[in-house]
Amino acid sequence: MRRTAGTLKRSLRVVVVAALLGAGLSAVPSTASASPAETGSLTTRPSVAEPPGTLVMPQVIVTRADRLHTWLAELAIRHAGGTVVSSYPQVGVVVAYSAKDDFAAKVRRNPGIDAVGATRTAKIPVEFFAARKDVRYTGPGSPNSGQVPAEGTAWDVPALGVNEAHAVTQGSRKVVVGVLDVGVDDTHPELAGAFDARDSVSCLSGWADRGPGAWRPTLDGHGTHVAGTISAARDGAGVVGIAPGARLAAVKLAELDDTETAESMVCGFVWAAEHGFTVTNNSYRSIPWRYNCDNQVDQAAIKLAVGRAVAYAQRRDVLVVASAGNAGIDLDARSADTESPADSTPVRREIDPSCTRLPHELPGVVGTGALDEKSVKAGFSNYSASRVTVAAPGVRTWSTWPGGEYRAISGTSMAAPHATGVAALIAGRHPSWTAERIKRELLATAKPLPCPELYDPNGDGKADAVCRPSATGNTFYGRGSVNAAAAVGANP
Repeated sequence: MRRTAGTLKRSLRVVVVAALLGAGLSAVPSTASASPAETGSLTTRPSVAEPPGTLVMPQVIVTRADRLHTWLAELAIRHAGGTVVSSYPQVGVVVAYSAKDDFAAKVRRNPGIDAVGATRTAKIPVEFFAARKDVRYTGPGSPNSGQVPAEGTAWDVPALGVNEAHAVTQGSRKVVVGVLDVGVDDTHPELAGAFDARDSVSCLSGWADRGPGAWRPTLDGHGTHVAGTISAARDGAGVVGIAPGARLAAVKLAELDDTETAESMVCGFVWAAEHGFTVTNNSYRSIPWRYNCDNQVDQAAIKLAVGRAVAYAQRRDVLVVASAGNAGIDLDARSADTESPADSTPVRREIDPSCTRLPHELPGVVGTGALDEKSVKAGFSNYSASRVTVAAPGVRTWSTWPGGEYRAISGTSMAAPHATGVAALIAGRHPSWTAERIKRELLATAKPLPCPELYDPNGDGKADAVCRPSATGNTFYGRGSVNAAAAVGANP
């Protein structure tokens, strides 16, 4: 008998579901009746059926990257007593939660499941997965808003040749820069003109919340500061961004800096890929594990899920820029982590360089170290032969703060958006270039910085770190300091 493609697809579904039933899914709940074609929505609001205050454990479940296997993973999740938050068949990741302690073990027993990992070490209230309403900033104000230097005079502007670059271009509205962070205050006068609300979202709970203003910050101005470094308006007042002509989109991943989770990152990178972002800035560390190791089942699942999402964004031509971290350590020689788990009580644990700092150390990511006013590595900036790609200003850098204010902050979080802004300028000048081509130009036009004879930021006559030559420059600066003027062909 001749079968149509639809008949064959239905037959395959029956066979695979029957195999799962034979493996233990003998009573699939009625809530799992959706077909594969109906799953994978980035905008579906998850149901929160548990009583308020119920403590649950968030999980990422990884399977084959297609709709059928993602749907089958959802069946396994529900049968094991879990609730599906969101599905990403593009990368084969399902975000879920459960109050049951044996949930992960049950799901792992199903065929086709590659990994299951808890994204916390302590359960959280189920309300975390609900939509946010009345998003308002209640975090700290700026302690130094009134002292902001005149526009274009802060030290990072001449250091990168920003004024010279702007004589050539201020960027293009066709370039979308995603700020994956704690939210962006799009009402700030310096940011309102560049902001694109249509492409902005909250991925805080692992699903894409497109509610009005869901992307705005509540407790921390970190993302607003990052956004200003990239695209603050050149309007004669306040600060100026590297690429004020580019469009800004906010993707909220957390309420506080350095509390980003696997589920928020998966949601954020898939969102960036699906919405045509040119470049994303990632100035944060993830929780609960500051480094994710392959020999730990939860950490391996987190690394696999986030790695797939980042790789998917890169395949969709998104350049990923990230901060290199503020521990002041040689990332090639690390042996201990004293900051994890960051969501409960940290303990000292042995690690090695193969344990991954997300998302900074994933393949293809532009890891950015921080420079001080003398174009020397900041004392807090991590260094590495391969994990630091470029360097940029990251000490006492002025930028925007929620409520129309300004603030000077230090950190590799501040260095990364300088690199992101230069990448945005390059993309605007060369609209047909791929992300990889933009990255090559960013590196090729960076200003090489030599290793200092004696690296002594403490001024005690003793070397605080040793800079070494590497295949791409050196361990302190990678290819060197990003250079806005050179990147767009401006005269120095």
